[in-house]
Amino acid sequence: MHGRSTPSHTTPTRAAAPPLGRALLLTGSIGSGHTRAAEAVAEAMLRSGGADSALVVDVLAHANAPFRALYRDAYLSLIERAPGAIGWLYRTSDTTGGGAARRTVQRWALGRLRAMLARERPDTIVCTHFLAAELVSGMVERGEWSGTFAVVVTDLDAHAMWAVCPRADLWFVALPETVEILVGKGVPRDRIAVTGIPIAGAFSARLPSRAELRARFGLPTTGPMLLVSGGGVGVSLLSSTLEQLLSMPVDCGVALVCGKNARLRRDAEAVLAAAAPGRVRCTVLGFTDRMHELMHAADLAVGKPGGLTSSEALACGLPMAIVHPVPGQEERNSDHLLEWGVAIRLNSPETFGWRIATLLGDGARLDRMRQAARMRARPFAADAIVDELRRLRGAPVSAPAPAPQQVAHFTPRLARTDDAPSLEQGGEELVQREQHQ
Repeated sequence: MHGRSTPSHTTPTRAAAPPLGRALLLTGSIGSGHTRAAEAVAEAMLRSGGADSALVVDVLAHANAPFRALYRDAYLSLIERAPGAIGWLYRTSDTTGGGAARRTVQRWALGRLRAMLARERPDTIVCTHFLAAELVSGMVERGEWSGTFAVVVTDLDAHAMWAVCPRADLWFVALPETVEILVGKGVPRDRIAVTGIPIAGAFSARLPSRAELRARFGLPTTGPMLLVSGGGVGVSLLSSTLEQLLSMPVDCGVALVCGKNARLRRDAEAVLAAAAPGRVRCTVLGFTDRMHELMHAADLAVGKPGGLTSSEALACGLPMAIVHPVPGQEERNSDHLLEWGVAIRLNSPETFGWRIATLLGDGARLDRMRQAARMRARPFAADAIVDELRRLRGAPVSAPAPAPQQVAHFTPRLARTDDAPSLEQGGEELVQREQHQ
């Protein structure tokens, strides 16, 4: 509420409180995409002054151990060992009907999270995973929490699980087609906004030249460069894929990112040590927070088409070579990317090197793919989401999105919880993103 204005010569006007108040970004640590989306929205909230605070919370860190093992660990194991089962689960669960038993299990498994939300009562909750969204919707239904409640769909298409949170105020989606999917699943059209998938501001920041970026990673400063996601290729295909790439008859640099997977990195380094000298120069990297630099430096990304990875690549004008997308959401993402002309799909491991070398040799096609990627990019999706939330709260929108060279930089840190000790029950660590003044 806005009070009556006071003349400036009597009492100074107090600055309006951030319209989103204390914001909570609920994510799920199944892969990293959901969390990266939450962090991007939190960053935009703080950069624009839209929120007093913005905490990113992993709902599975608050789940009991049996549920966490089934929901996350078993799912990730199936992706590697039995992706066909994932496709079957995706298809058979793509319905908004029923679900009473599922919701009962979730209430039991996520009891600590429900208690924390009811106790801390954040002003705004944004969910970047459907597990969190369904839980919060149920809490609103039962009167356990009230406030501004929004859902961010983190893939180009939308599964029915994104629609089973009827108490949400807003859904944010990537495409007009995604709107039609959700409307067909019962979501009111006037509660859906097409913003794109939120990504970090670093992906639209002004960066040094590609040659300088490559030099930072020990890669050739001239010629084509590949950015290969070791996790996207997978343990089972890594050796054969890397051997294919190293044997390409092209002067080329390869940055192979293995993340926190120590086994993947050891396997990659073993392949490199055994390989005969060739024209391809490869650097193996572990976890890095400089993916925006690698994407801007590269000519082609090789890996899986997750919603966040795809959106980040589009923002960098980076074409993609898609490797064995997970049946379900990744296959649907892949369909869009192929239709737009920003990607090729690698189906046969025996031809990975040949397909990529052929594309790298066709400069005109690569240029068309880059242009198509830039046309589909939504680098300021996070800012658009915050503006829509401000409108919902009756507040003016933030200033126009900054020019790339003016994007603020943020550093994550552990949340201090002296005034809210319950936020760290069980030793879980929350991440708060704060703007450096």
